[in-house]
Amino acid sequence: MIRKFDNTLLQCHYSQDSIYRYRKVLKEFEEYANNNFFSPEISARFLIHKFKKTSGFITKGKHSKKQLYYIRTIRSLEYYYLFGSFNRKTHKNRKIIWPIQFRKPIEAYIEQLQINGRTKRYIEIIILNLNYFLLYLNKFDINTFSDITQTHVSGYIASLIGYAPRTVAAKISILRGLFKYMYLYEFLNKPLANALPKVHGVARINVPTIWSQSDIQKIKNVIDISNPSGKRDYAIILLVARTGLRSGDVINLKLSDINWYKKEIILTQSKTKETLCLPLMDDVGWAIIDYLKTGRPITAYKNVFVRHLAPFEPITSSATFYGMITRYIAKAGLPIKNKSRIGIHSLRHSLASELLQNNVEINVIADILGHSDPETTRHYLSVNLKALRQCPLEVFGGDYE
Repeated sequence: MIRKFDNTLLQCHYSQDSIYRYRKVLKEFEEYANNNFFSPEISARFLIHKFKKTSGFITKGKHSKKQLYYIRTIRSLEYYYLFGSFNRKTHKNRKIIWPIQFRKPIEAYIEQLQINGRTKRYIEIIILNLNYFLLYLNKFDINTFSDITQTHVSGYIASLIGYAPRTVAAKISILRGLFKYMYLYEFLNKPLANALPKVHGVARINVPTIWSQSDIQKIKNVIDISNPSGKRDYAIILLVARTGLRSGDVINLKLSDINWYKKEIILTQSKTKETLCLPLMDDVGWAIIDYLKTGRPITAYKNVFVRHLAPFEPITSSATFYGMITRYIAKAGLPIKNKSRIGIHSLRHSLASELLQNNVEINVIADILGHSDPETTRHYLSVNLKALRQCPLEVFGGDYE
């Protein structure tokens, strides 16, 4: 499998530097595995073994660059074993052929998710995680869901070593939903969901990137609004910066969601399924009008923002927005500390911070951002230094080191 993996790297024209790093890690892994069959359990033990020899394993999602090479290589190998390809979009339209012993209950579960109105993206994540879980179970003699024991579940969770705590929490949550359904519809004869560890609100450990209003103005200034793509990008960036819409809601925004007479945007949020009503500010409205009249290609699709290459389909991935905003940030010459946190979502963070600094109440900000829980909004206090300085702690005497 490693030889095939290496050949695929060459066929996909990976750089020599990347191939060198992959081969270095794979050689060590092959020596560690000692001709055993591949399994996620072996790969997890290898990562633990490797990190214990270096600086120790970190469980808070912060790893050194060298450690990340090992994690990414092993995860890529697992993905290749599962899909026969790398972690790219090649699997998205591929029909999943589930193992025959699990096919009926899993297909029924996915159908139920669709009936419940789960988004396509959410179901794709569920399917991906179920594939990883079945990959782990592959080495055991399991013919039905009822053959799965708590030991199997514990082993699978242990194999998630290297993932950030929030990712592990999400994967456990997916298993819990699966087990609840299987037990309810008698595909499972014991409540395995109760055996899963409780995960109580894993705290965000990354401080969001915040742009000042002058930074946002610099970003807007470098957008060429004389061409159609520039008009679209300007309207998107201004829309997010002024309303705080999530990227998924911008992608799904329809022409019918805008009430021009009342100057409102009314939509159903893709994440929470709650209705959100926002004022349509004049500058945002005129930017969208300029795009619709002189920039947007003629297309039958009802999405406000579409691709500008034939057949002019709707934008389907927030990755498009990431490439857009990073390009303009670089063009504006703004300093970048962490590339993973400068996507279009950073404009949403910036709006929240701006509202906090203007003494807008948390509950109001939560309504504007479409947060179902105001506690989520409190995360933005971590970057509101002005507000934090107003909350000093009194020290009651004594000697402290």
